[in-house]
Amino acid sequence: MMNEEMYIKSRMGQENPFRVPDGYFDSFAAEMMKKLPELPEQSEQPKTGLLVRLRPWMYAAACMVVAIFTATLYFVNDTPSQDVPAAVAATNDTYVEDVADYMMADNLDIYACLASEY
Repeated sequence: MMNEEMYIKSRMGQENPFRVPDGYFDSFAAEMMKKLPELPEQSEQPKTGLLVRLRPWMYAAACMVVAIFTATLYFVNDTPSQDVPAAVAATNDTYVEDVADYMMADNLDIYACLASEY
């Protein structure tokens, strides 16, 4: 790689063969501006519709509706009712019996577990 670069430099020299005409960049900006198309001037800002102006207020209202709905769901049914239907009580007893059978625990083991202090 170095040999190739040295060969090119020895044959061509250090001079850059590409040149810019004299005074080219002096009028470059003016010439470029002449070539660009003219844009119409905007004297007035476009009018915004009512919906566009009220959009932030609608976002805030939607957030408040969601917050109120969530709070209502959270606070309305936070206390369980005292009346437990018989079907639910039977289901819970059946579940406890199934768990005790799975653990192979008899009444003494359950009493010992409930009586011990953790």
